Amino acid sequence: MKLFGNSRRSSYQRKRRLTGMQRGLILLGVSLLLLGGSVAALYHSFVKPLQIGTHGQLSSETEVFTPPSVVETQEKVDEQTGEVVTVQVERPAAHKEGHYNILVVGTDDDGTRTDTIMIAHLDTNAHTVALMSIPRDTVITGNYTVPKINGVYGGAGKGEKGIQALKLKLAQLLGFEVDGYALVDLEAFIQLVDLVGGVEFEVPMAMHYDDPTQDLYIHLEAGMQHLDGQKAMQLVRFRKGYATQDLQRTKTQQMFLQALAEKCVQEIGLAEIGELATIFKENVTTDMTLGNIAYLGQEVLKCDLEDMFSYTLEGEAVMLRDASCYAIYVNKTLDVVNQYFNPYDTAITAANVQIRTPEEIRAEQAAYLAQVAEQEALEAEEEDLEADEEVEAGEELPEDEQTEAEGAEDLTGEDGEIVLLPTDDWVVDESEEDMEIYEPEDTEEVFWPGR
Repeated sequence: MKLFGNSRRSSYQRKRRLTGMQRGLILLGVSLLLLGGSVAALYHSFVKPLQIGTHGQLSSETEVFTPPSVVETQEKVDEQTGEVVTVQVERPAAHKEGHYNILVVGTDDDGTRTDTIMIAHLDTNAHTVALMSIPRDTVITGNYTVPKINGVYGGAGKGEKGIQALKLKLAQLLGFEVDGYALVDLEAFIQLVDLVGGVEFEVPMAMHYDDPTQDLYIHLEAGMQHLDGQKAMQLVRFRKGYATQDLQRTKTQQMFLQALAEKCVQEIGLAEIGELATIFKENVTTDMTLGNIAYLGQEVLKCDLEDMFSYTLEGEAVMLRDASCYAIYVNKTLDVVNQYFNPYDTAITAANVQIRTPEEIRAEQAAYLAQVAEQEALEAEEEDLEADEEVEAGEELPEDEQTEAEGAEDLTGEDGEIVLLPTDDWVVDESEEDMEIYEPEDTEEVFWPGR
């Protein structure tokens, strides 16, 4: 018995030639597999998360930021005794995987003051997004003529130096560093809104404001309406009509950005990617690569933007010298930072931030006003001394002071006797050489000073 078949079966083992169509299909399949592998490789090489490796290194010539640290208990062998002992070891806080904080900055027309400062937090593990706004008048530490956060960028010379100075100051203020930044020109905002076909938005109040010096003209009515790029720009720049000005403007900006983000998710597809890339290239300055932006974009698509947490740093208006400023609350800031924005594996505490509280500002302002009052009193005293010295030196008095002195001399009687001071009811007869004064019945008698 043949275990492996007979000669008839063996005839089927002969090689058969493939038809042209079969060869074509196989080649097409192989090509698709190779192309798919290449695309996948290209995708993974292009779309990359942000590199987190610079934390704790933010510093300037005069300032530095130190992130939180963690104290851990470890066991080690004592070199002298050979015994196992427990020691406390301090290490820098580690950055949690999948947590990113991105700084978004918008400047005014001359590109000097950063009137819009936001930090967007993305948690790729929980698929959540949070947005924090820092009011432009927020008081900061440091040697500044006007110590507000919106002056840091321009004060450092703008550009890369300005951004680094702003990142350092925000790290000192909030206790954590940002992982990337985007400096957005107003034109990018306008073009992005137009790219998605505008946004339906409820304008909170009638907005009317004209400022020819800034070429700024805002005219919007209250209520739900369709906003194109130009009208959206008017919405986010308006502040003069709000009771709380910057705070209400910040809230409106957050609400509109949330609506714009939702519209971008709905409208931007492959056909709009090229135009979107052009807008970014021409109007956005960033330290992130296109691959970084693509990665963040794909992760944002996994989030429910309707549940996005929006927050403006809480505080109160204060006067600091001659400037109107905004002082934030330490405890409320730390609570929100730790719950929604903290990228570290340990809590951020008051020891990790540099916040000038309302109480500190008021005490400083009281001392400043007392100093100003003292200086003004000294200057007034010096002016009085100079005037007395001029009189004693026999210098000619100003004309108005001469008139007062002559009038006093005319009314003074001999030896300082009692005289009558004229009132509006008195009639003076100047027709005679010796002037006579006719007094009414209610004439008051007074003593001339010195009597």
